[in-house]
Amino acid sequence: MSFRAPSPPSTGYNIIDIRNSSLDMPSMDSKHSVKRQDNDDIRPPSPPQSSDISEDAFNGSDLVDTILDSLDKPSNHKSIPTFILYDKKGLQLFDQITQLDDEYYLTGAEHDILLTYSNEIVDRLQDGSVIFELGSGSLRKTQVILNAIEKKKVHVTYYALDLDQHELDRSLASLGEFEYVKLYGLLGTYDQGIPWISKSFTGSNIQKNFLWMGSSIGNQTRLESAMFLRRLRRICMEPGDFFMIGFDKRNDAAKIELAYDDSRGVTREFIMNGLDHVNRIMDQECFLDRNLFDYHSIYQEKQGRHLSHYRALKDVVLSYKTSKKDYSIKIQKDELIHVEHSYKYSLEEIQSILAAADLNMVQCWVDSKDQYRLVLAEDRPFIFEHNANKIHDVLYPPQELFEQEPISCHHCNEGQFERPSAVEAEEIQSLDYALPKCNKTWPIDTFPTIHEWQELWKSWDLVTQHMIDQKTMLFERPIALRHPFIFYLGHIPGFLDIQMSRHQVDKELGNTGLTEPKQFADIFERGIDPDMDDPTQCHPHSEVPTDEKDWPSLDAILAYQTSIRRRLLRLLAHWEDESLQMQSTAWIDSKPERRCQIRIIWMCFEHEAMHLETLLYMLVQSPNIVSPKNVSLPNWKLLLRKNNNDSSTVPLAPLSEAPFMKMSAGTIVMGHDDREASDLDVKKKRLELGWDNENPKREVYVDSFEIQSRPVTNGEYHVFLQETKNESIPASWSKKDGQIFVKTVFGLCPLSYAQHWPVQTSYNEAEAYAIHKHARLPSEFEIYRFRALTSEMDMETCKKFPNYGFENWSPTDVDNRLIHTLGDVWEWTSTIWDRYDGFETSNIYPGYSADFFDGKHRVVLGGSWATHPRIAERKTFRNWYQSGYPFVFSGFRLCH
Repeated sequence: MSFRAPSPPSTGYNIIDIRNSSLDMPSMDSKHSVKRQDNDDIRPPSPPQSSDISEDAFNGSDLVDTILDSLDKPSNHKSIPTFILYDKKGLQLFDQITQLDDEYYLTGAEHDILLTYSNEIVDRLQDGSVIFELGSGSLRKTQVILNAIEKKKVHVTYYALDLDQHELDRSLASLGEFEYVKLYGLLGTYDQGIPWISKSFTGSNIQKNFLWMGSSIGNQTRLESAMFLRRLRRICMEPGDFFMIGFDKRNDAAKIELAYDDSRGVTREFIMNGLDHVNRIMDQECFLDRNLFDYHSIYQEKQGRHLSHYRALKDVVLSYKTSKKDYSIKIQKDELIHVEHSYKYSLEEIQSILAAADLNMVQCWVDSKDQYRLVLAEDRPFIFEHNANKIHDVLYPPQELFEQEPISCHHCNEGQFERPSAVEAEEIQSLDYALPKCNKTWPIDTFPTIHEWQELWKSWDLVTQHMIDQKTMLFERPIALRHPFIFYLGHIPGFLDIQMSRHQVDKELGNTGLTEPKQFADIFERGIDPDMDDPTQCHPHSEVPTDEKDWPSLDAILAYQTSIRRRLLRLLAHWEDESLQMQSTAWIDSKPERRCQIRIIWMCFEHEAMHLETLLYMLVQSPNIVSPKNVSLPNWKLLLRKNNNDSSTVPLAPLSEAPFMKMSAGTIVMGHDDREASDLDVKKKRLELGWDNENPKREVYVDSFEIQSRPVTNGEYHVFLQETKNESIPASWSKKDGQIFVKTVFGLCPLSYAQHWPVQTSYNEAEAYAIHKHARLPSEFEIYRFRALTSEMDMETCKKFPNYGFENWSPTDVDNRLIHTLGDVWEWTSTIWDRYDGFETSNIYPGYSADFFDGKHRVVLGGSWATHPRIAERKTFRNWYQSGYPFVFSGFRLCH
């Protein structure tokens, strides 16, 4: 972080009118902030304030057609645009609502979070960064953040985006003076602000930070919100940028109903004033006579949304004449006219919205009364798609949900999915392509798309080209049982190229020979995984150079990688063209060998994903690891920096033993039916893809047992070592100057900061712990049974949100309140890796499983923080490691 000398205090602000796209862009200095006048003591000119109540942001004859169009609809299809609520009087009324803290809790709860955590928020700002607040409003809460910025002496430029000129001028003037914060207003809509921000700041190497507070996201449907965030991220954000969003929780129904229909009647007057505003726009005093309508307020708990309507008290006929048409609009008694909705969010719904927008949650703060969340999300260098079916169900709620909470309003039911704008339609189309329930042309549920391959390559390049110092680390072997790093840079593209050529996967496009230089295939085909007891014993593998000078150059390897990626993209693009022409998945069976070809490509995808994790657990063993670029620092790193690298401020206080849960006896279903030989069966309908150890589907009876609700933690394992006077530590730890640390991609984390993370050990270390605790490790079948019986538990109140697919770049805290079922670490089982009834060795990769049926390997299940979602989310996936292998991201829990 760079720092500048203090500048003279700010005594004013500028307002930039961005409503006219023909206006020249503001000139930028070296920091890309708008240039101020030479005399900083003179306040820059801004639009004059107005006391004329008619001068509202939403007045004008051009709005007449919008209102008429929304009303001239069949019964129960009518609506009035939400913006009519926000004339000058409406803004004043809404300001009164936000001060009803005892009833309208949202503003107070968000303010509470900012007062408590503003310093944490500001810690993530870079000096010279910019902040954009969407729909800034009165800026009372924003001032808390700006004051914290000023206190920490971080230079930022703040832009308040709002479409009301007078409110923008008033609120900016109320902020006072700053030395480190420059203030600007952006006069315009979101749609005008997005291209302006993009043109002004993308590619500038300046950190961009977006604020969208006040639960404003709730004023859109979940689909609209996801599409808006997705569009803004795509156009304006770059890796390393942040987005802070306020989400109202799914609170008690009575609490929410009171918040939107307060006892003082302020909210009711706010809604009814909207009719007065319509009358001014229409230039008719009683076009919509407020005496003929009532405020209809309802909270639908199952859907998590509050709805506001005007309800007709009697039959009404609206008459209006324009140059194009004479309107006579009939409104029936008790008919509802939609005006506003406010969506509430569970944590799982927040994760789904962010995932749909290709954003990652960094942090989530909750107010002292647990009513409201302020979420910090970031744009990362890559993103893996998680829980696609869950995202679909959040964005496209099923019809039966509407039937459970019926309301006579088309807009609140299926109408919310109709007539998206051209911009929204583009975003929806790109998202739907990634959702199995929407995509009818590509078998998304089993076969990765081009986009998924591209994101996987981004992750691989981030690790191999940024986290490995290519000048000093290529020939490192932090794990003696593995090749040096340089081998893996060539192995991943080489494996793909060899498989495509060996099986002639792209023969329909011409030449299927190996990519030049062909001799690379001899070096990079297969890595090593020797017997830990006798490293001279190892499965067949490539012979690699023993002298550094005999390896291919890095440039040659990267060029080789690029050529092979292009080879694959050419094939995938060809298949995609076929799929779009057929508008179905019929292309899969258009050629008899196509299923076999798809299996090869799928195998190579998962092979690369698994090696990504392998490379990372190798890297954390190196003292020279470079932290991932444009990925936010973890909280422990910021806290350690704040405490001047003194970790003694956080005492060691391990969790008490995790509770044991009783699991009833029963039958589990393991695996799926996926014989490679059936790929040539033209009668086979469903495309199933898995490794040979996942086939066939089989039933196993499991006796009753007890199992811990979460994995054992670093803190607990530290106590175990003390109790047993064992001075050896796991390979995932490091000892320096008598202090214990946990190895991470961000460097060494003091044990006290990581004490509640699941510990990462070998199987042998885990078993020793279990024996000490008079317990045992669960079998593979018991883990399956445990996950099956807890699968329907509520994520909000009962289960820890799973951390895999780089949601976080390390394990995260567990506790004794929430059940941990997946993520953070793989989980060791007591089951020996071996054959079972029905097992068939793969023909395309014969040694994948069978080479390790030696009685020395144990089954591990689940997935770690670094496991790709396609692997972690597939319940049939099975992994294995040698019992004494200490380097993997694998933990354990106890069982009785």
